[in-house]
Amino acid sequence: MNTRILRIELRRTIAPWAALAILVVAFGFLYSFSGPWAKAPLAWNEHWGLAAQWSRFLLVFLWPIAIGAGVIQGMRDSRSGAAELMTTMPRPGWQRAAKLAGALGGLLVLGYLLVFAAGAVQTVFNDGFFTFGWLPIVVVGVLAMLAGAWLGLGIGRLLPHPLTAPAVAVAALALMITFEIGGSEGSTIYGVVPFRVSLLAPALEVRDPFVTTSGGMDLGQGVWLAGLAVTGFLLLAVRSARAKALAVVPALVAVAIALPVLPGSTAEAKVADPSATAMVCDGPVCVPRAMEYELPRLAGPGKEALRLLGTLPDAPVKVAVQNRRLDYDEVPPRTAGTVSVDLLDWSVRSISAPDDLTRALVAGAGTPTCYSLRGVDKSYLDEVTARSITSSWFLGDWNLPQRSWLGDETKNKVIRQQEIFRALPADVQRDRILALRKAALTCQGNQLDILLGGAR
Repeated sequence: MNTRILRIELRRTIAPWAALAILVVAFGFLYSFSGPWAKAPLAWNEHWGLAAQWSRFLLVFLWPIAIGAGVIQGMRDSRSGAAELMTTMPRPGWQRAAKLAGALGGLLVLGYLLVFAAGAVQTVFNDGFFTFGWLPIVVVGVLAMLAGAWLGLGIGRLLPHPLTAPAVAVAALALMITFEIGGSEGSTIYGVVPFRVSLLAPALEVRDPFVTTSGGMDLGQGVWLAGLAVTGFLLLAVRSARAKALAVVPALVAVAIALPVLPGSTAEAKVADPSATAMVCDGPVCVPRAMEYELPRLAGPGKEALRLLGTLPDAPVKVAVQNRRLDYDEVPPRTAGTVSVDLLDWSVRSISAPDDLTRALVAGAGTPTCYSLRGVDKSYLDEVTARSITSSWFLGDWNLPQRSWLGDETKNKVIRQQEIFRALPADVQRDRILALRKAALTCQGNQLDILLGGAR
């Protein structure tokens, strides 16, 4: 009998259409728009963890759908004029509510899991990276869909008005977007809402293939969403005004438990995934396991770069791709023995030709840039010019790459400064290359002045 009632609820409620809406919106977003979810290294279909994270990101749009669908379904008795009749039935209200909540919540969860499964299956066929870090991310997403559906049901039963569903859905969307912005800033939303409060929204920001959610974040969000789901169910099931007033207690208790557990900063919310950051090597060239697909492209140019740099004293002996995303105000790390490569940097990741990649690796005599994304100023062009000159010196090719992003006027200036350096005696050129490398390892001094001796 219980199974039969559940099948009836599945056929006669909004649940199948709500699940279909989840799939249409999710896949429409993923396949109709170009974004980081469609491109390495953050592609949703080449990394199990990223498939889970992008599914959680989509909750910005999917959670309001779940709540709105729940509100529409929760008003069923009122729309049919049977609300008063149902209160006279001898069967406990929670039994009937359980069938309705199970039907709607179950199909919405199924829709959400199908979105994740689509990414995971493509990852398998793409021979992508596997990590168990996806599991807690998906579990919290499932709780979010249940909480949204059941909260919507409770609100619909409590406020059966035609405007309730659109109003609640729009409000949920506005809150999700606002909290998502606050989370990406890592501190507060417009200086009002603390970061840990923004984590009460279940959507995730995705910008780093090497991290997963921390245990505190998973536990805090799980407790909060479970309490919210219980509150929604109670609002749907109970009948008296006093019981409805007490139905908010689980949500209040849950938020009181969750807030101290939730992280207070982005660094605490996202932690390195050991599986993703483990290094995989081809001889002296190493990449993080999450980006193992880059190893064949990098191995040849990396070995060639080490051969060219090997003529220097204290030359680097290894090429290693960074296994974390740098902060905007963070200068890339550097050591004398390693050529550090940031493949999350578009200017490096977009290089395809092996010769151009070798040129990029020997730039700065095997050192990374001394500028962060926020630290770029007028002297940045001096460093770009100096790095171009060092690349040309190692390769013996003084022609600028065809893919250079420099404007014509700037290119002409770089060519003139190259000619100044080329006019120097060979031993002086080498001494200045060594001096530049020493300065670049400590980010001290103007690299172009070191190469040209102040002659511009």
